Amino acid sequence: MKQSVSHYMMPYDREEDITKIIKDLKLEGIENLVYGEEPAKHPVPSLTVGCHLAYWPDWMNFYLGRSDLYKKDFPTEKSLVDYFGGTTVEAWERRIRNNIRAALAEKPAYLVWHVADCSVEEIWTRRFRYSSREVLKAAAEVYSTVADEVPQTVQVLFENIFWPGLYTLEPEDVDYFFSCLPGKNVGIMLDTGHLMNTNWVIRTETDGADYVCNIVNRLGSMKDLIKGIHLSCSISGNYQRTHVGPPPAEITPEIIGHHIISIDLHRPFTTDAAKRIVDTVEPEFLTHELFGPDFSIPVDKVTMQKNAIMGW
Repeated sequence: MKQSVSHYMMPYDREEDITKIIKDLKLEGIENLVYGEEPAKHPVPSLTVGCHLAYWPDWMNFYLGRSDLYKKDFPTEKSLVDYFGGTTVEAWERRIRNNIRAALAEKPAYLVWHVADCSVEEIWTRRFRYSSREVLKAAAEVYSTVADEVPQTVQVLFENIFWPGLYTLEPEDVDYFFSCLPGKNVGIMLDTGHLMNTNWVIRTETDGADYVCNIVNRLGSMKDLIKGIHLSCSISGNYQRTHVGPPPAEITPEIIGHHIISIDLHRPFTTDAAKRIVDTVEPEFLTHELFGPDFSIPVDKVTMQKNAIMGW
């Protein structure tokens, strides 16, 4: 099992400094967050285990040509261009291709692709227009269009979010989704925090591990599709329960961001619940995906979670 930490290489990051941190933490490298369309001026293949691709949370209305709906979130041509790279699905697919190429410049073993859809309003109301099956069908179509960019030697791992898509990894949905994908170099990146966010009655790390392990085990032989874990703990049921309803009158990126990080906490596991999850999944890759106070690697939190994995 290769352990890494999620990290965005900032312009001021020096490769030798990040390398020292990785060695001190006894990790294999970073899961490199690559969100742009141009390769980095200074790629870090020696540090990169995998790459996390860009993600468009609010895309189904646009993809399906529902201008009556997507104009609520993207009222101007500029807003469409800023978000999707153009005003057509073909322009968006070009942006996705460019992002994949930028990520491949880092020589990753795998790429991470989010599978979910949620409009701005739905972040609060949770009255989702599209079912998981509809999102999975469309996501498979989009991926199939750009899959030729990815060498068969690089795995594409599809990640669950707490919105319709892979969501709670229902076996029928997982089976359907992977039956729609081209190639054999595909799998699942299981995000434990995202999965825990779908169960508002979780109160403890033990509850969370019980829930995650049950979902993994009910996949049966499809459990083998899980090649990696984004490991973090998120117990936010109380917040979610008290914040369902109409969206605020004024919505800004800051308000959206605060709401999302209040749901998706990205805290470290501190008990052997982490070990139970890892032992159940037996992943090839494990990424410590944890929030710190800034853009640096949260060394103390990674150390804490590594100890939890070892049952210390």
